[in-house]
This record gives sequence, C-alpha cells and structure tokens, in this order.
Amino acid sequence: MRTFISVELPDKVKKKAAELINELKQDSPGVKWVSAQDLHITLKFLGWVADEKLDQLIDLTAKAAAGCGSFKARFEGLGTFPAGRIPRVVWVGTAEGGGKLCQLAKDLEQTLSAAGFRSEAREPKPHLTLGRVKDKKGLGSLVKKINSVRKAKFGEALVDRIYIMKSTLTQNGPIYEKYQDVKL
Repeated sequence: MRTFISVELPDKVKKKAAELINELKQDSPGVKWVSAQDLHITLKFLGWVADEKLDQLIDLTAKAAAGCGSFKARFEGLGTFPAGRIPRVVWVGTAEGGGKLCQLAKDLEQTLSAAGFRSEAREPKPHLTLGRVKDKKGLGSLVKKINSVRKAKFGEALVDRIYIMKSTLTQNGPIYEKYQDVKL
C-alpha cells in the first residue's frame, strides 16, 4: 500500500486555501493545483509499505507520537520551493504550532527510518502544498501574485491526531483514504 502520515485540516482552513487556489489558477495554467478535499500536511512520506508491515507501522507511529500531546497550529504565509523566480511547489506555511509539527515529523522520521522504513535525507518542513508547477507557462505572473498575498492567513486547527493515509494513484490524480488514526 502506498502510504504517508499526515495532519488533517479543518474545513475552514481548506476553504480559505481553495479560495486562494481559485485566484492563483487564473495566472498559472502550468500548475497542477491540489483539490480542496485533498489538502493536508504531510509529516512523512513512506511510499510502498507491504501489508505485513502495516501493524508495525501503526505501532511505531503511535510510539513516535506518544510524547507530543495535542496542540494548536495556525496556517499563514505563502511561499514556494525553491524560493525565487522558478518555483516547483506553492505552499502555505505554519506559524504557531510549526515547531511542534516539525518536531513530530522529525520524531516520525527517526523512529520509522530506524525500523527500516523509507528515510528522508532533508530536514522536514511541514507545509500545506497548494500546487506543483508542471510547466513554466505563466510563471512570472504567478510569482508576482504569490508575492502580493505572501502574508495570507488561513486559520488554525487543533492537532490532536495524525493519520496514516493510503494513496492510490490514478490517471485523474491521487485518491487519499484514511487508513488509521493515531491520537496525540
């Protein structure tokens, strides 16, 4: 099963993000935008996990999350990876709670990679992906628009659980399903 671990967002945050996506779409025909129902914060991408490893994944995820406790996260600020004129990803950042999300992602990385699950070399930067640039068409006007709304605010969420998600790739894009929740 193709999997990742994520934080679910409240509808209010998704709605504000979707409104901004609709604005940005006008200036960016070369971007694959994320649909509102699929918006989430990825803490750890695992890729393919064999069925016989799923119980271990659940146990280790709970172990990594055990000391975290619930917290509030505030979503604000718009940016790109990489920063600059030729971005590949458009994202929303975190203000309050960003450090907790980052620590949780690090704890998941450490616990899961030590057990043989896929590891990441780069530092985690939990964010809400809005879109991925597939073609440079209209990129100049998109960057200009992003810069004009860089301090946008999207709301907050109580993060009291994380989700092991199943991701099924289709011709129309991925389909995400909650496989297991883990309480913080």
